[in-house]
Amino acid sequence: MKIKMICISLLILILFLLLGYCRNQKENIRERYDSSINQVIILENKRLQKEKKLDDNEILKREDTGIVVYSDGKYIELIYELDSNKQNKSLYKYNEKNNSYEQFPHTPNKLKKIQKYLEKTSYIENIGLK
Repeated sequence: MKIKMICISLLILILFLLLGYCRNQKENIRERYDSSINQVIILENKRLQKEKKLDDNEILKREDTGIVVYSDGKYIELIYELDSNKQNKSLYKYNEKNNSYEQFPHTPNKLKKIQKYLEKTSYIENIGLK
């Protein structure tokens, strides 16, 4: 009986350690892409304000935006709604020369050329919550 209790206790301890490890891994991945995502959100806000889709005092908030990071940060896609009827998508590509992100045209021909990069999802945030 004591052996069963010891085995069960060890199993429970191992499960807690595994859960803690998985949680830390998820936080580490988020931290790795945090500054890149913030940079892309800022760029998107500037673009939307410049195009008069947002007022100067309005901003697109990260918590209200679906975010998909592809190919270890090479591409970041933002998915959001400005009004309740239309979903908007915006794609950014990392430019190694400038060490910054630039908007990438969201056209079928351009997307076809980079499809292999968009097959590897590295991080997802706020997708499927709404």
